[in-house]
Amino acid sequence: MKKQKLAVVFAALLTMVGFSSCLNGETDPTVSPKEFMKVNGGVGYYSFTSSSGYTITPANMSALKDVQLSTSYAYVIYSYDSSLMELNEDKSATINAVVGIRDGWAMPRATVEEDGNAPIYSLQNNTELIYYYGYPAYLAYYDKYNLFIPITYYYDSSEKSGEDSEESGADIDTHSFALYYDSEEASDKGTLLMHLRHKVINPDTKRDKTNTESFHFNIAAVLSAYTAKTGISMPDKIVIEYEESQTSSYDNTISNKLEFEYKSVFEENIANN
Repeated sequence: MKKQKLAVVFAALLTMVGFSSCLNGETDPTVSPKEFMKVNGGVGYYSFTSSSGYTITPANMSALKDVQLSTSYAYVIYSYDSSLMELNEDKSATINAVVGIRDGWAMPRATVEEDGNAPIYSLQNNTELIYYYGYPAYLAYYDKYNLFIPITYYYDSSEKSGEDSEESGADIDTHSFALYYDSEEASDKGTLLMHLRHKVINPDTKRDKTNTESFHFNIAAVLSAYTAKTGISMPDKIVIEYEESQTSSYDNTISNKLEFEYKSVFEENIANN
């Protein structure tokens, strides 16, 4: 059985949807998209809405009876018959896997010392990575207000909840991330500069492993503050400054930056927003 993987880019740049199909002499019309989706409903009554606007209703809802999603967004892998249904339409589909995406915060204020107490190993742009659930993590937009950022950080593997080396431990849940925008800070015209800070419980604990996980950030309040300050409704690009280190110690951080496009991703929709 030969597997093919295709990539589709939503809004021309960043939101990537994967497809796979099997070939048995003839092309199998079953496709399996993978994407960040908005979570609707609750346990036993979930549905998932794509960034393109269509909604997936699980055909195998009973298989999700034990899935409890406490997040607004999830990474969803689902399958359907492409000979009967189009991609960009509401449909019933088989949910193969679903993973809740944890939320970060985005605040329109300057950073203070108490905002961070742990370093970040790295940020990634447009690169598929494997994090502890075993699914890809990549930079993506759901819409112009909701952004998913893959963050690699240190965690304590001695507190693992299972024997699988990719399985998360208790320490994973002690990490939180926030973006800060200081309207009084100078930046290049057309650039939205935000500072990413990492906080963790028990910051003095030595953390010996790295984990990469996509976090969701709603930047609506930041964009509003940016527009009020600059008169620009949409920045050309976003720059995220973060505190990087090659160890888990917060004493040896250096400042690094990740830069990516913003306005060009959404410029076709500017007139309608």
